[in-house]
Amino acid sequence: MIRFLSALLLLWNSCALADVGPKVALALGGGAALGFSHIGVLQVLEEEGLKPDLVVGTSMGSIVGGYYSAGMPLDSIRLEADRLNIFRMIDWKIGSKGFFEWKKVRKRLEKRLDGLRIEGLPMEYVAVATDLYSGERVMLRDGELIPAMLASATIPGLYQPLEVQGRTLVDGGMVDDVPVLSAIDAGAEVVIAVDVSHPLISEDIRTPFDVMRQAFFIIQHHNVNHRRELADVVIRPDLDDMEYHHFSKVEEAIAAGRAATRAALPAIRAALKDKTRTTPSETGRHHE
Repeated sequence: MIRFLSALLLLWNSCALADVGPKVALALGGGAALGFSHIGVLQVLEEEGLKPDLVVGTSMGSIVGGYYSAGMPLDSIRLEADRLNIFRMIDWKIGSKGFFEWKKVRKRLEKRLDGLRIEGLPMEYVAVATDLYSGERVMLRDGELIPAMLASATIPGLYQPLEVQGRTLVDGGMVDDVPVLSAIDAGAEVVIAVDVSHPLISEDIRTPFDVMRQAFFIIQHHNVNHRRELADVVIRPDLDDMEYHHFSKVEEAIAAGRAATRAALPAIRAALKDKTRTTPSETGRHHE
């Protein structure tokens, strides 16, 4: 009898099934100060027990995502946001390819992230940059963390391009501003995209500078719309009252990120449920 029961238990274990969740990526888009809303997105996801497996970041998304993937608590990232006012940390270095360098910002990042390598982070991380010469999308998945974060945020023409892994790199927003495609290429099965791109200027285009800004926004708009179509869920914080340079409005950006993520929770849960698959459990595989 005991042998029969043992055999029955063994058969049950071999047939046991378990739900296996999909690999979830959070694709954090570029947007300068608007990107501080990524902190609010991450806060809500953590509160709901929905931490991603992978963070892919472009520009400011790579900065926030790099801190987070390195294991920094969100309260600490929030404090760092107050200190990362790019306009207060400008380093003039007029050269052939730009006017500024990242010296002060790099020192700020080194206080928390010095010596870290991407492949050693507690959470999988990808920074997206653009090869200045080939125009290729570059996914930085290993190597030093800080150069990858900065390369992804290097605005072409303003900041000196960075040499990383033998390539001359600038802002990833040129090729993957909301890095959904990079998240898919990194193996994500569910992509939650956070779009903090600047809306088009609807009126008061009066100066040459306004025309140049609008031209950039139009190019970005088409890039972002294509990427949004590839995502499973798109979170779009309401940032219409903010501009790229509003680095003092950290709380407003975070609040917008929180509100948009709360509204997106049903869609996120539905996407996760839809991609969850049933497979033999670890116990079952052990007895096979």
